[in-house]
Amino acid sequence: MSPYRPFEALLSVIAEGEPNSVAVSSKGLVGVAVARDNKQEPGLAMFFDADGNTVGQVAAGALPDMIAFTHDGNKAIVANEGEPSDDYSVDPEGSVTVIDVSAVDLADSATFSTMTGTQVGFGDFNAQEAALKTAGVRIFGPGATVAQDLEPEYVAVSAENAIATIVLQ
Repeated sequence: MSPYRPFEALLSVIAEGEPNSVAVSSKGLVGVAVARDNKQEPGLAMFFDADGNTVGQVAAGALPDMIAFTHDGNKAIVANEGEPSDDYSVDPEGSVTVIDVSAVDLADSATFSTMTGTQVGFGDFNAQEAALKTAGVRIFGPGATVAQDLEPEYVAVSAENAIATIVLQ
């Protein structure tokens, strides 16, 4: 048997699109950020055990670019880039998906359905566009709102699990 079997199994299951990022929680849960073939459509956060068996999936925003776990393994955080189409005819909003995986116990498949995701967007910043531009924030997409132009790329979690810092492209 190939020593890469878990990874081969993982990739064969991810027929939904393209994996962009993989992270492993302190509890052994493997998370994968999966972008759809049409990157403007909502993607997925898919979860597996260390043997590549599917544990579950949660809807994410458009073009999930990175997944990270809190250090305690209770939450998965996904940066959803929301990249526009080449002609900007479709420009989804960037977002962050926060997924509660605290009740998932890899030894008990009955807990796999407990994962829940919350989408966090940037729509509240749309009314602040002028002030943000004055402060140096670059908003430039043709007809784009602030929420459409902010593109989350990377996630870092503080040591105490209280703050997730999201880097915008």
